[in-house]
Amino acid sequence: MTRIVHFTDMHLRWHQSGSAIDPLRLSREMPTLLDRFSKCLENHNPDVLVMSGDVLDTPGIVLRGGSPDHKTHDEWIEDAKADFTLVKEWFEGTSIPYVVVPGNNDHEGAFASVFGGPPEPVDIAGLRFFCFWDELSDEQQPLRNGQRKALFDAAMTDNAHNCPQIHVHHYMIAPPIFAKNKHYQYLTADELRADMERGGRVRAVLSGHYHPGTLISGSTVHSGAPAFCEIPHPYRLYDLFEDGRTVVTDHSVEA
Repeated sequence: MTRIVHFTDMHLRWHQSGSAIDPLRLSREMPTLLDRFSKCLENHNPDVLVMSGDVLDTPGIVLRGGSPDHKTHDEWIEDAKADFTLVKEWFEGTSIPYVVVPGNNDHEGAFASVFGGPPEPVDIAGLRFFCFWDELSDEQQPLRNGQRKALFDAAMTDNAHNCPQIHVHHYMIAPPIFAKNKHYQYLTADELRADMERGGRVRAVLSGHYHPGTLISGSTVHSGAPAFCEIPHPYRLYDLFEDGRTVVTDHSVEA
C-alpha cells in the first residue's frame, strides 16, 4: 500500500503584505497552520505529500506585472519568493517526499526560482508522478496545450511510462463544474479523461482550484481536495493498494 496526503489552495501570505480578498481565505494564518498540519502528518505517516497549487495568494495585478501599492513589482516578486521559500522549508522539514505545482494565484517565475522549473516525471513509492503547469484561457477556462499536452500524450502512450501514474495539476478534469461565471474543468476535459480511461495507467488525478472540492471514484480517482485555507482546513488521504483499490478519506486540521 502507498499512502498519499493531498492538500491544495493554501493562499498563503506572510512576507507578502495583506491577505486574500475573500475573507474566508485565511492567508496570514497559514504559516502557523502548517506547523499544526505537521502533527497530523506524523499520525498519518504518508509516503508522499502532494500540494496541487495556489500555494500563495499573490495579487492579480502583480501576476500581470504591476503593483497594488507603494511597493514595486520587483519587491512583490521578492516577497513571493520569500513566501515560497517558507513553504519549501516546511516541506523539507517534514522529511516526506513531496510534489508541488503552482496554481493561478502563484507567480510561476517566482515559484520556479524556489522549487525548480517544470519537472520531469518522478518515481516515488512505486508510483510515477506527472506534474502539469497549465494555464487559463482569456475566458478563465483551463487549457492543456504545447509541451504540457506533449507530456500528457507521452504518459499515455510511451512504453517507458507503462506503470501506475499519479497526475498532479491545479485545474480539474472531472467532474465538469460551472460556477462564478466560469468553467473549472479543462476545455478538452472529455478528451483527456477518455485518453486516461483507454490507457489504464493513471491511478489518480489530484487537483484543486474549485474550493468546495470534488471527488469521482473509479479505476481512476479524480480528486479536487477542498481548499486548505478555509476552516476547518481540510485535506485528503489516499491509500492505494496493489490490487487496484484506492480508499479516499477526508480529514481536517481542526477535526
